[in-house]
Amino acid sequence: MKILLRVVLSIVALIAVVALTAFAIGATMPVDHSASVSGTVAAPPEKVFALITDIANGPKWRPEVKSVQILPKDNTRDAWVEDLGSGQTMKFLAVTTAPPDANGHGVRAVKLDDPGAMYGGVWTYELTPGPSPNTTTLQITEKGYINPPIYRFVMKYVFGMTKNLDDYMKHIQAAAGKA
Repeated sequence: MKILLRVVLSIVALIAVVALTAFAIGATMPVDHSASVSGTVAAPPEKVFALITDIANGPKWRPEVKSVQILPKDNTRDAWVEDLGSGQTMKFLAVTTAPPDANGHGVRAVKLDDPGAMYGGVWTYELTPGPSPNTTTLQITEKGYINPPIYRFVMKYVFGMTKNLDDYMKHIQAAAGKA
């Protein structure tokens, strides 16, 4: 019985040391961060922009989004809440919306609109004509913050700072190829 108790206490102590180490490392990391990904989408800028701005249909091509509630516009700006399942919802506000111009350049910037959130920031989608006809180069840049030190550690060392950006890019590339 003493051996079992020692093993259990050793495991608990090891978990505590790992958690405290992760917290300490996270505490030394900056709260603010910037991350960016870029990729080619097999559709013209107008179509890619339409996918990005058609919030109501986002759950059809973004598997992490279970449903969307469109809110009344805020000074002509789109506002909505995404339900990510398991009780997690996120409220967003489009702060910039500039459809592709005659040269195919467009921008959409969206911020997590929850002042009390433990993390948040702005995602900026920059669209330019792609390397071949009817393609778009999409650059997504996140300028954000992560308050809890343990979250900062996990995002950097477990998931990677571009995980959510990479997922979005993969999903929009697939959606553009289907329609």
